[in-house]
Amino acid sequence: MSTTTARAIVCSEPGADHIPGTNWQLQDISVPIELKDGELLVEMVASGICHTDLITGSLPPGMPGVQYPRVVGHEGSGYVKAVGPNVTKDVKAGDPVLLSFDYCGQCESCQRGHPAYCAAFFPMNLFGVADVFKSKDGSQGIAGKHFGHSSFASLSVVNQTTVLPAKDLVKSKEELQLFAPLGCGLQTGAGAILNMAKPDKKDRVMVLGLGGVGLAAVMAAKICECEQIIAVDRVKSRIEMSKELGATHGFDTTGVEDLTAAFKEVTGGLGPTVVLDTTGFLPIVQASYDSLGSRGCFVWIGANMDPAYTLNISIGTFMTNGTRMLGCMEGDSVPHEFIPQLIKYYREGKFPIEKIAKYYKAEEFKRALHESHTGESIKPIITW
Repeated sequence: MSTTTARAIVCSEPGADHIPGTNWQLQDISVPIELKDGELLVEMVASGICHTDLITGSLPPGMPGVQYPRVVGHEGSGYVKAVGPNVTKDVKAGDPVLLSFDYCGQCESCQRGHPAYCAAFFPMNLFGVADVFKSKDGSQGIAGKHFGHSSFASLSVVNQTTVLPAKDLVKSKEELQLFAPLGCGLQTGAGAILNMAKPDKKDRVMVLGLGGVGLAAVMAAKICECEQIIAVDRVKSRIEMSKELGATHGFDTTGVEDLTAAFKEVTGGLGPTVVLDTTGFLPIVQASYDSLGSRGCFVWIGANMDPAYTLNISIGTFMTNGTRMLGCMEGDSVPHEFIPQLIKYYREGKFPIEKIAKYYKAEEFKRALHESHTGESIKPIITW
């Protein structure tokens, strides 16, 4: 098989996700240029870094479908280098593309317009595909197609299902880089509000955790002109940024003993009507759930998959309060519809994602990971 050489951030073995990037190295890899049905070759210009990349770089190697070494990265953008057979997307070599999550297109959820809940979502996206790439000398297989595209490679084999043609959406290479995180984190936070909770002007929205996902939710709540937008975190700089992006209140949880009472107090005793959690931190999740106001909606994004991670719910109160609980995957977005809408909001000044973006060259990926971990960087973007 004919191949070419590219650079990639390779996850060589499982690593602890609380020590970002200890198991990642930038190295040369071999990329196939003979494409299969439905594949494209994309030269990446950028990839956002998301916490999911750290999680999928820490999956147990014994898990079915998980291969090490592997290339992750799932918020990509770039230019088409080649188009394989039976590609139906309207793209040609040289066209800019934005990349999002993969889905089968055949299951009930896909057929009903909810591809983020695809029956094959987890194996297709989190596990990827074995032996897409090889080491530079060809001796070792390397997994790829993480979220259908593995954007932590300068040149990658991409499933057409992940591709959003962008020639009519972007005006420059710089915009193509800026829009890379729309493929996952930013569409997840914004979609949790706009597609799922759907608040109106009278709602009191509380966002827990002010990373890229949480701040996208803050911006979306501002678009909805919600009465209160309460941004919750422990990092003061992020709380200040949330106010710049539309939050009416910033809430620092540091040293607060009774969070439930405090959450009710900031909403005038009524409690929030929408809570969106990106933290997965059970004490704050429980407190915010307990503070929900009448007919409140709780949206889960940061849920922990540990079986010990449970929430105490009074069924009687749940019923009489009219509570809604929604599990959020990718903001329940249809990327080819929702991402253009987000770009429209960006052009109108309603979705100023440039304020939370910070760029790093691929060689600086460890600094990007570190600054994301410490809170110095909200939405790090690797550029190639």
